Amino acid sequence: MAAFSMPRWVGVVTAAESTGFLIPVAGFAISGTAELSPGWAWLLMVACGAGEGALLGFGQAVALRGTSWEVPPARWVPATAVGAMLAWSLGMAPSSLVDLGVDIDFGNPLTWFLFGAGAAVLLTSIPSAQYVVLRNRLAGAWKWIPVNAAAWTVGLVFTFLPGPFIDESTPAVAMAAAFVLAGVCMAATVAVVTGLWWRSRPVLTERALRT
Repeated sequence: MAAFSMPRWVGVVTAAESTGFLIPVAGFAISGTAELSPGWAWLLMVACGAGEGALLGFGQAVALRGTSWEVPPARWVPATAVGAMLAWSLGMAPSSLVDLGVDIDFGNPLTWFLFGAGAAVLLTSIPSAQYVVLRNRLAGAWKWIPVNAAAWTVGLVFTFLPGPFIDESTPAVAMAAAFVLAGVCMAATVAVVTGLWWRSRPVLTERALRT
């Protein structure tokens, strides 16, 4: 078995997630151009999220190939896609509800509870789906969930940074460049944090391999 390579993980996963992130970006553009209804726009973004998740999962599987923690792509990729679909369905829910005319009462404590619960599920959706694959292959696999939640919490911040600097008058090229850069920063952050966790796995005692 080959040793885990931090540069390989960071490079491959960053490239995979950065490319995958372009799918939802394209979805936003299509939704706006076609003036889709809120419901159809939500469905489109959930589908785009599946594409993003599939590419992320594929990149992770490639980065782990040949190591002690190799994962089966046939299970890992679909699990990641399902987790990403759930994340996008929750992430798009508030704006979709507002577009549908739903009055969200931010003064109600229940609203904030639901937002908090939704955020927690969103941040853990991908690693939880992946845990189903990982649990019988790696001792302490449950730690993958909080590690990813922390990584995505930091990484997702980058996706909000272009917002204050762009509007409808921003040239399309500049807008696309801003979101591409944000996506790369997000992907690299997630890749580094999760890569540090993989690198800390002791090969002889933590590896898996219960078949």
